[in-house]
Amino acid sequence: MPSDSTILNVLLRLTEITNDSKLSFQRKCEAILTEIASCMQVQKASLMLRSGRSSLRVVASTNKNIIGVTQKLTENTPSAWVVHHKKPLYIDSSYACEVERGRFPHYQGEAFYLVPIINNNRVIGVISLTDKVGEDRFAHEERTTVLQFAGHVITALETSRLAASLAESQAALLKKNRELVRLEKLRTELFNMLIHDLKGPLSEIVAHLDLLSYMATEEASSFVETAKTACDTLQRMISNLLDIARLEEGKLQLLKEPVEPEGLVKEALARLLVSVKQKQLSFSQSFPEQELSTVMADREMLLRVLQNLLSNAIQYSPQGATIVIGCRKKEDAALEFFVQDSGPGVPEKFREAIFEKYFRLHAPKDGRSYSAGLGLAFCKMAVEAHGGEIGVRSESTAGSTFFFSIPLANHQRQRSAPSIQKKVRTKT
Repeated sequence: MPSDSTILNVLLRLTEITNDSKLSFQRKCEAILTEIASCMQVQKASLMLRSGRSSLRVVASTNKNIIGVTQKLTENTPSAWVVHHKKPLYIDSSYACEVERGRFPHYQGEAFYLVPIINNNRVIGVISLTDKVGEDRFAHEERTTVLQFAGHVITALETSRLAASLAESQAALLKKNRELVRLEKLRTELFNMLIHDLKGPLSEIVAHLDLLSYMATEEASSFVETAKTACDTLQRMISNLLDIARLEEGKLQLLKEPVEPEGLVKEALARLLVSVKQKQLSFSQSFPEQELSTVMADREMLLRVLQNLLSNAIQYSPQGATIVIGCRKKEDAALEFFVQDSGPGVPEKFREAIFEKYFRLHAPKDGRSYSAGLGLAFCKMAVEAHGGEIGVRSESTAGSTFFFSIPLANHQRQRSAPSIQKKVRTKT
Protein backbone atom coordinates (compact mmCIF):
# COMPACT_ATOMS: atom_id res chain seq x y z
CA MET A 1 0.00 0.00 0.00
CA PRO A 2 1.59 3.35 -1.04
CA SER A 3 2.01 5.94 1.69
CA ASP A 4 -0.03 9.13 1.89
CA SER A 5 2.99 11.22 0.82
CA THR A 6 3.52 8.97 -2.21
CA ILE A 7 -0.12 9.32 -3.24
CA LEU A 8 0.07 13.10 -2.75
CA ASN A 9 3.20 13.32 -4.91
CA VAL A 10 1.52 11.24 -7.62
CA LEU A 11 -1.54 13.49 -7.56
CA LEU A 12 0.72 16.55 -7.92
CA ARG A 13 2.52 14.99 -10.88
CA LEU A 14 -0.78 14.02 -12.50
CA THR A 15 -1.95 17.64 -12.14
CA GLU A 16 1.26 18.89 -13.78
CA ILE A 17 0.88 16.39 -16.63
CA THR A 18 -2.77 17.31 -17.19
CA ASN A 19 -2.01 21.06 -17.31
CA ASP A 20 1.11 20.78 -19.48
CA SER A 21 0.07 22.49 -22.72
CA LYS A 22 3.20 21.25 -24.49
CA LEU A 23 2.20 17.61 -24.19
CA SER A 24 -0.07 16.00 -26.76
CA PHE A 25 -3.11 14.11 -25.56
CA GLN A 26 -1.40 10.80 -26.37
CA ARG A 27 1.66 11.73 -24.32
CA LYS A 28 -0.54 12.83 -21.43
CA CYS A 29 -2.37 9.49 -21.39
CA GLU A 30 0.91 7.57 -21.44
CA ALA A 31 2.39 9.69 -18.63
CA ILE A 32 -0.75 9.40 -16.48
CA LEU A 33 -0.87 5.61 -16.91
CA THR A 34 2.83 5.27 -16.07
CA GLU A 35 2.35 7.20 -12.81
CA ILE A 36 -0.68 5.10 -11.82
CA ALA A 37 1.05 1.79 -12.64
CA SER A 38 4.15 2.79 -10.69
CA CYS A 39 2.14 3.92 -7.67
CA MET A 40 0.00 0.74 -7.65
CA GLN A 41 3.04 -1.48 -8.32
CA VAL A 42 1.57 -3.42 -11.24
CA GLN A 43 3.38 -4.95 -14.20
CA LYS A 44 0.54 -4.50 -16.65
CA ALA A 45 -1.72 -1.50 -17.14
CA SER A 46 -3.72 -0.06 -19.99
CA LEU A 47 -5.99 2.86 -20.71
CA MET A 48 -8.86 2.34 -23.13
CA LEU A 49 -11.22 5.03 -24.44
CA ARG A 50 -14.53 4.78 -26.22
CA SER A 51 -14.22 4.63 -30.00
CA GLY A 52 -17.68 5.28 -31.33
CA ARG A 53 -20.67 3.63 -29.70
CA SER A 54 -19.65 -0.03 -29.74
CA SER A 55 -15.94 -0.38 -29.03
CA LEU A 56 -12.99 0.62 -26.89
CA ARG A 57 -9.54 1.49 -28.20
CA VAL A 58 -6.28 1.15 -26.30
CA VAL A 59 -4.62 4.61 -26.21
CA ALA A 60 -1.88 3.83 -23.65
CA SER A 61 -0.42 0.61 -22.25
CA THR A 62 2.64 -0.88 -20.60
CA ASN A 63 2.58 -3.23 -23.58
CA LYS A 64 3.25 -0.99 -26.58
CA ASN A 65 2.17 -3.72 -28.98
CA ILE A 66 -1.50 -3.42 -28.08
CA ILE A 67 -1.78 0.40 -28.42
CA GLY A 68 -4.41 1.08 -31.04
CA VAL A 69 -6.12 -2.30 -30.61
CA THR A 70 -9.92 -2.08 -30.43
CA GLN A 71 -12.25 -4.23 -28.40
CA LYS A 72 -15.94 -4.71 -29.15
CA LEU A 73 -18.31 -3.96 -26.30
CA THR A 74 -20.41 -6.90 -27.40
CA GLU A 75 -17.65 -9.31 -26.38
CA ASN A 76 -17.63 -11.03 -23.01
CA THR A 77 -14.69 -9.13 -21.49
CA PRO A 78 -14.05 -7.38 -18.18
CA SER A 79 -13.78 -4.03 -19.99
CA ALA A 80 -17.17 -4.50 -21.65
CA TRP A 81 -18.67 -5.47 -18.27
CA VAL A 82 -17.32 -2.25 -16.69
CA VAL A 83 -18.74 -0.10 -19.50
CA HIS A 84 -22.18 -1.71 -19.33
CA HIS A 85 -22.43 -1.63 -15.53
CA LYS A 86 -20.75 1.75 -15.00
CA LYS A 87 -18.83 0.53 -11.95
CA PRO A 88 -15.37 -0.88 -11.08
CA LEU A 89 -14.60 -4.57 -11.43
CA TYR A 90 -12.23 -6.24 -8.95
CA ILE A 91 -11.35 -9.94 -8.64
CA ASP A 92 -8.64 -11.76 -6.74
CA SER A 93 -8.19 -15.26 -5.25
CA SER A 94 -10.32 -14.45 -2.22
CA TYR A 95 -12.72 -11.87 -3.69
CA ALA A 96 -15.29 -13.10 -6.19
CA CYS A 97 -17.96 -11.25 -8.08
CA GLU A 98 -20.55 -11.95 -10.74
CA VAL A 99 -17.85 -12.14 -13.42
CA GLU A 100 -16.04 -15.47 -13.49
CA ARG A 101 -12.24 -15.27 -13.47
CA GLY A 102 -11.93 -18.37 -15.61
CA ARG A 103 -13.30 -16.57 -18.60
CA PHE A 104 -10.18 -14.45 -18.85
CA PRO A 105 -7.14 -16.72 -19.18
CA HIS A 106 -4.90 -13.93 -20.57
CA TYR A 107 -4.48 -12.56 -17.02
CA GLN A 108 -1.43 -14.12 -15.38
CA GLY A 109 -2.14 -12.94 -11.85
CA GLU A 110 -5.20 -13.72 -9.84
CA ALA A 111 -5.99 -10.08 -9.02
CA PHE A 112 -7.09 -7.50 -11.52
CA TYR A 113 -8.83 -4.18 -11.15
CA LEU A 114 -10.73 -2.26 -13.84
CA VAL A 115 -12.00 1.29 -13.21
CA PRO A 116 -14.52 3.12 -15.38
CA ILE A 117 -13.81 6.69 -16.47
CA ILE A 118 -17.18 8.39 -16.23
CA ASN A 119 -18.11 11.81 -17.55
CA ASN A 120 -21.70 13.13 -17.47
CA ASN A 121 -22.96 9.70 -16.42
CA ARG A 122 -21.41 8.08 -19.48
CA VAL A 123 -18.46 5.67 -19.44
CA ILE A 124 -15.86 7.14 -21.80
CA GLY A 125 -13.01 4.79 -20.93
CA VAL A 126 -11.54 2.08 -18.70
CA ILE A 127 -8.29 1.82 -16.72
CA SER A 128 -7.07 -1.77 -16.37
CA LEU A 129 -4.52 -2.86 -13.73
CA THR A 130 -3.25 -6.44 -13.28
CA ASP A 131 -0.21 -8.59 -12.41
CA LYS A 132 0.50 -6.79 -9.16
CA VAL A 133 4.02 -7.03 -7.79
CA GLY A 134 4.25 -8.67 -4.37
CA GLU A 135 0.98 -9.59 -2.75
CA ASP A 136 -1.50 -10.51 -5.47
CA ARG A 137 -4.37 -8.32 -4.31
CA PHE A 138 -5.51 -4.67 -4.34
CA ALA A 139 -6.43 -3.37 -0.90
CA HIS A 140 -9.61 -1.33 -0.51
CA GLU A 141 -7.57 1.85 0.04
CA GLU A 142 -5.63 1.18 -3.18
CA ARG A 143 -8.81 0.76 -5.17
CA THR A 144 -10.16 4.04 -3.79
CA THR A 145 -6.92 5.77 -4.76
CA VAL A 146 -7.17 4.51 -8.35
CA LEU A 147 -10.66 6.02 -8.55
CA GLN A 148 -9.13 9.37 -7.59
CA PHE A 149 -6.47 8.99 -10.26
CA ALA A 150 -9.13 8.30 -12.89
CA GLY A 151 -10.45 11.83 -12.48
CA HIS A 152 -7.24 13.20 -14.01
CA VAL A 153 -7.89 11.25 -17.18
CA ILE A 154 -11.25 13.02 -17.45
CA THR A 155 -9.51 16.39 -16.94
CA ALA A 156 -6.92 15.55 -19.58
CA LEU A 157 -9.68 14.52 -21.98
CA GLU A 158 -11.64 17.73 -21.42
CA THR A 159 -8.51 19.88 -21.72
CA SER A 160 -7.60 18.14 -24.96
CA ARG A 161 -11.15 18.47 -26.29
CA LEU A 162 -11.29 22.16 -25.46
CA ALA A 163 -7.86 22.75 -26.97
CA ALA A 164 -8.85 20.92 -30.14
CA SER A 165 -12.14 22.82 -30.29
CA LEU A 166 -10.35 26.11 -29.74
CA ALA A 167 -7.78 25.32 -32.43
CA GLU A 168 -10.56 24.35 -34.81
CA SER A 169 -12.49 27.54 -34.05
CA GLN A 170 -9.37 29.65 -34.48
CA ALA A 171 -8.61 28.01 -37.81
CA ALA A 172 -12.20 28.55 -38.99
CA LEU A 173 -12.12 32.15 -37.79
CA LEU A 174 -8.80 32.77 -39.53
CA LYS A 175 -10.19 31.29 -42.74
CA LYS A 176 -13.29 33.47 -42.53
CA ASN A 177 -11.18 36.51 -41.73
CA ARG A 178 -8.99 35.94 -44.77
CA GLU A 179 -12.10 35.56 -46.92
CA LEU A 180 -13.56 38.76 -45.47
CA VAL A 181 -10.32 40.62 -46.15
CA ARG A 182 -10.34 39.33 -49.73
CA LEU A 183 -13.99 40.30 -50.24
CA GLU A 184 -13.44 43.69 -48.62
CA LYS A 185 -10.51 44.32 -50.95
CA LEU A 186 -12.63 43.37 -53.97
CA ARG A 187 -15.48 45.53 -52.72
CA THR A 188 -13.18 48.50 -52.16
CA GLU A 189 -11.57 48.14 -55.58
CA LEU A 190 -14.98 47.85 -57.28
CA PHE A 191 -16.35 50.74 -55.24
CA ASN A 192 -13.40 53.00 -56.10
CA MET A 193 -13.58 52.02 -59.75
CA LEU A 194 -17.31 52.80 -59.97
CA ILE A 195 -16.98 56.10 -58.14
CA HIS A 196 -14.02 57.11 -60.27
CA ASP A 197 -15.89 56.21 -63.46
CA LEU A 198 -18.83 58.37 -62.40
CA LYS A 199 -16.67 61.48 -62.61
CA GLY A 200 -16.46 61.29 -66.41
CA PRO A 201 -20.20 61.27 -67.19
CA LEU A 202 -20.84 63.86 -64.47
CA SER A 203 -18.25 66.21 -65.97
CA GLU A 204 -20.03 65.88 -69.31
CA ILE A 205 -23.34 66.80 -67.69
CA VAL A 206 -21.83 69.85 -66.00
CA ALA A 207 -20.21 70.99 -69.26
CA HIS A 208 -23.50 70.74 -71.16
CA LEU A 209 -25.35 72.54 -68.36
CA ASP A 210 -22.83 75.39 -68.66
CA LEU A 211 -23.61 75.61 -72.38
CA LEU A 212 -27.34 75.52 -71.69
CA SER A 213 -27.02 78.36 -69.19
CA TYR A 214 -26.04 80.68 -72.06
CA MET A 215 -28.89 79.53 -74.30
CA ALA A 216 -31.70 78.99 -71.80
CA THR A 217 -34.56 81.43 -71.53
CA GLU A 218 -35.02 83.41 -68.35
CA GLU A 219 -37.80 81.04 -67.31
CA ALA A 220 -35.65 77.92 -67.92
CA SER A 221 -32.43 79.32 -66.44
CA SER A 222 -33.60 78.61 -62.87
CA PHE A 223 -33.97 74.92 -63.75
CA VAL A 224 -30.48 74.87 -65.24
CA GLU A 225 -29.04 76.48 -62.11
CA THR A 226 -30.81 73.95 -59.93
CA ALA A 227 -29.39 71.10 -62.01
CA LYS A 228 -25.89 72.59 -61.78
CA THR A 229 -26.25 72.85 -58.00
CA ALA A 230 -27.29 69.20 -57.79
CA CYS A 231 -24.32 68.20 -59.95
CA ASP A 232 -21.99 70.20 -57.73
CA THR A 233 -23.36 68.37 -54.68
CA LEU A 234 -22.88 65.03 -56.42
CA GLN A 235 -19.31 65.95 -57.38
CA ARG A 236 -18.51 66.74 -53.75
CA MET A 237 -20.00 63.41 -52.65
CA ILE A 238 -17.89 61.52 -55.20
CA SER A 239 -14.76 63.41 -54.16
CA ASN A 240 -15.52 62.71 -50.50
CA LEU A 241 -15.90 58.99 -51.17
CA LEU A 242 -12.65 58.76 -53.11
CA ASP A 243 -10.64 60.84 -50.67
CA ILE A 244 -11.98 59.04 -47.60
CA ALA A 245 -10.78 55.77 -49.11
CA ARG A 246 -7.36 57.28 -49.92
CA LEU A 247 -7.02 58.83 -46.47
CA GLU A 248 -7.88 55.53 -44.79
CA GLU A 249 -5.27 53.75 -46.90
CA GLY A 250 -2.68 56.52 -46.35
CA LYS A 251 -2.41 57.06 -50.11
CA LEU A 252 -3.63 60.67 -50.29
CA GLN A 253 -0.72 63.11 -50.24
CA LEU A 254 -1.38 66.63 -48.98
CA LEU A 255 -0.26 69.32 -51.44
CA LYS A 256 0.64 71.92 -48.86
CA GLU A 257 1.11 75.57 -49.77
CA PRO A 258 0.70 78.91 -47.98
CA VAL A 259 -3.05 79.53 -47.70
CA GLU A 260 -4.53 82.94 -46.92
CA PRO A 261 -7.53 82.28 -44.60
CA GLU A 262 -9.81 85.15 -45.59
CA GLY A 263 -9.46 84.38 -49.31
CA LEU A 264 -10.23 80.70 -48.63
CA VAL A 265 -13.48 81.61 -46.85
CA LYS A 266 -14.61 83.97 -49.62
CA GLU A 267 -13.93 81.38 -52.32
CA ALA A 268 -15.96 78.77 -50.44
CA LEU A 269 -18.85 81.23 -50.24
CA ALA A 270 -18.62 82.08 -53.94
CA ARG A 271 -18.99 78.42 -54.91
CA LEU A 272 -22.31 78.11 -53.07
CA LEU A 273 -24.08 81.33 -54.03
CA VAL A 274 -26.70 79.51 -56.11
CA SER A 275 -27.75 77.37 -53.12
CA VAL A 276 -27.94 80.50 -50.97
CA LYS A 277 -30.15 82.28 -53.47
CA GLN A 278 -32.59 79.42 -53.61
CA LYS A 279 -33.24 79.60 -49.85
CA GLN A 280 -33.00 83.41 -49.60
CA LEU A 281 -30.22 83.16 -47.01
CA SER A 282 -27.56 85.69 -46.14
CA PHE A 283 -23.94 85.32 -45.06
CA SER A 284 -22.10 87.22 -42.38
CA GLN A 285 -18.30 87.00 -42.56
CA SER A 286 -16.28 87.39 -39.39
CA PHE A 287 -12.53 88.11 -39.38
CA PRO A 288 -10.21 89.75 -36.85
CA GLU A 289 -8.99 93.31 -37.57
CA GLN A 290 -5.41 92.16 -37.36
CA GLU A 291 -4.18 90.42 -40.50
CA LEU A 292 -4.27 86.67 -40.10
CA SER A 293 -1.20 84.52 -40.60
CA THR A 294 -1.16 82.06 -43.47
CA VAL A 295 -1.45 78.36 -42.86
CA MET A 296 0.51 75.63 -44.63
CA ALA A 297 -2.23 73.39 -45.95
CA ASP A 298 -3.73 71.63 -48.95
CA ARG A 299 -5.85 74.51 -50.24
CA GLU A 300 -8.30 72.43 -52.28
CA MET A 301 -8.88 70.03 -49.39
CA LEU A 302 -9.60 72.80 -46.87
CA LEU A 303 -11.84 74.48 -49.41
CA ARG A 304 -13.90 71.30 -49.64
CA VAL A 305 -14.06 71.09 -45.84
CA LEU A 306 -15.53 74.60 -45.72
CA GLN A 307 -17.92 73.78 -48.56
CA ASN A 308 -19.19 70.70 -46.75
CA LEU A 309 -19.77 72.66 -43.54
CA LEU A 310 -21.46 75.47 -45.45
CA SER A 311 -23.65 73.00 -47.36
CA ASN A 312 -24.86 71.55 -44.05
CA ALA A 313 -25.57 75.04 -42.72
CA ILE A 314 -27.52 75.94 -45.88
CA GLN A 315 -29.48 72.69 -45.75
CA TYR A 316 -30.57 73.02 -42.11
CA SER A 317 -31.05 76.78 -41.80
CA PRO A 318 -34.61 78.11 -42.17
CA GLN A 319 -35.43 80.31 -45.13
CA GLY A 320 -34.24 83.89 -44.70
CA ALA A 321 -31.76 83.01 -41.93
CA THR A 322 -28.18 84.31 -41.62
CA ILE A 323 -25.16 82.01 -41.66
CA VAL A 324 -21.97 83.28 -40.02
CA ILE A 325 -18.65 82.10 -41.41
CA GLY A 326 -15.19 83.23 -40.48
CA CYS A 327 -11.89 82.44 -38.80
CA ARG A 328 -9.96 83.62 -35.79
CA LYS A 329 -6.56 83.16 -34.17
CA LYS A 330 -6.46 80.76 -31.24
CA GLU A 331 -4.07 81.04 -28.33
CA ASP A 332 -2.49 77.65 -29.09
CA ALA A 333 -0.83 78.82 -32.33
CA ALA A 334 -3.66 77.58 -34.50
CA LEU A 335 -6.24 79.16 -36.77
CA GLU A 336 -9.88 78.28 -36.24
CA PHE A 337 -12.45 78.33 -39.04
CA PHE A 338 -16.13 78.24 -38.08
CA VAL A 339 -19.59 78.05 -39.65
CA GLN A 340 -22.57 79.04 -37.51
CA ASP A 341 -26.16 78.25 -38.51
CA SER A 342 -29.50 78.96 -36.89
CA GLY A 343 -31.07 75.59 -37.58
CA PRO A 344 -31.92 72.85 -35.07
CA GLY A 345 -29.01 71.94 -32.84
CA VAL A 346 -27.12 68.67 -32.50
CA PRO A 347 -27.84 66.72 -29.28
CA GLU A 348 -24.79 66.42 -27.06
CA LYS A 349 -24.70 62.62 -27.24
CA PHE A 350 -24.29 62.77 -31.03
CA ARG A 351 -21.64 65.51 -31.29
CA GLU A 352 -18.83 63.04 -31.85
CA ALA A 353 -20.80 60.35 -33.71
CA ILE A 354 -21.87 62.71 -36.53
CA PHE A 355 -18.26 62.77 -37.77
CA GLU A 356 -18.22 59.00 -38.29
CA LYS A 357 -18.82 57.37 -41.67
CA TYR A 358 -22.42 56.51 -42.54
CA PHE A 359 -23.79 57.88 -39.28
CA ARG A 360 -27.41 58.94 -39.59
CA LEU A 361 -29.12 61.24 -37.12
CA HIS A 362 -32.82 61.83 -37.53
CA ALA A 363 -34.80 63.79 -34.98
CA PRO A 364 -38.31 64.52 -36.32
CA LYS A 365 -39.17 66.74 -33.35
CA ASP A 366 -36.50 69.34 -34.08
CA GLY A 367 -36.00 68.72 -37.80
CA ARG A 368 -32.33 67.72 -37.62
CA SER A 369 -31.44 64.90 -39.99
CA TYR A 370 -28.00 63.79 -41.19
CA SER A 371 -27.87 61.14 -43.88
CA ALA A 372 -24.87 59.29 -45.40
CA GLY A 373 -22.45 60.98 -43.01
CA LEU A 374 -19.72 61.11 -45.67
CA GLY A 375 -19.33 64.90 -45.75
CA LEU A 376 -18.54 65.31 -42.06
CA ALA A 377 -16.48 62.09 -42.06
CA PHE A 378 -14.34 63.53 -44.86
CA CYS A 379 -14.03 66.83 -42.96
CA LYS A 380 -12.77 65.05 -39.85
CA MET A 381 -10.20 62.97 -41.73
CA ALA A 382 -9.00 65.92 -43.83
CA VAL A 383 -8.57 68.18 -40.79
CA GLU A 384 -6.80 65.48 -38.77
CA ALA A 385 -4.48 64.85 -41.74
CA HIS A 386 -3.37 68.49 -41.28
CA GLY A 387 -2.75 67.90 -37.57
CA GLY A 388 -5.87 69.85 -36.63
CA GLU A 389 -9.11 69.25 -34.74
CA ILE A 390 -12.79 69.49 -35.64
CA GLY A 391 -15.94 69.67 -33.56
CA VAL A 392 -19.33 71.27 -33.01
CA ARG A 393 -20.79 73.59 -30.40
CA SER A 394 -24.54 73.46 -30.31
CA GLU A 395 -27.63 74.57 -28.45
CA SER A 396 -30.75 72.46 -28.80
CA THR A 397 -32.81 75.41 -30.13
CA ALA A 398 -30.20 78.00 -31.14
CA GLY A 399 -28.35 76.34 -34.01
CA SER A 400 -24.87 74.86 -34.27
CA THR A 401 -21.33 76.13 -34.80
CA PHE A 402 -19.07 73.71 -36.66
CA PHE A 403 -15.40 74.57 -36.31
CA PHE A 404 -11.97 73.21 -37.17
CA SER A 405 -8.48 74.39 -36.36
CA ILE A 406 -5.28 74.19 -38.41
CA PRO A 407 -1.76 74.86 -37.01
CA LEU A 408 -0.34 78.18 -38.25
CA ALA A 409 2.61 78.29 -40.62
CA ASN A 410 4.53 80.32 -38.01
CA HIS A 411 3.77 79.28 -34.47
CA GLN A 412 4.54 82.69 -32.99
CA ARG A 413 1.99 83.77 -30.46
CA GLN A 414 0.21 87.01 -31.35
CA ARG A 415 -2.42 88.84 -29.37
CA SER A 416 -5.85 88.27 -30.82
CA ALA A 417 -7.60 91.42 -32.03
CA PRO A 418 -11.31 92.18 -31.85
CA SER A 419 -13.27 90.79 -34.75
CA ILE A 420 -15.41 92.78 -37.15
CA GLN A 421 -18.27 91.32 -39.10
CA LYS A 422 -18.84 92.09 -42.75
CA LYS A 423 -22.42 91.32 -43.65
CA VAL A 424 -23.08 90.32 -47.25
CA ARG A 425 -26.64 89.72 -48.37
CA THR A 426 -27.19 87.81 -51.56
CA LYS A 427 -29.61 88.98 -54.16
CA THR A 428 -32.81 87.00 -54.24
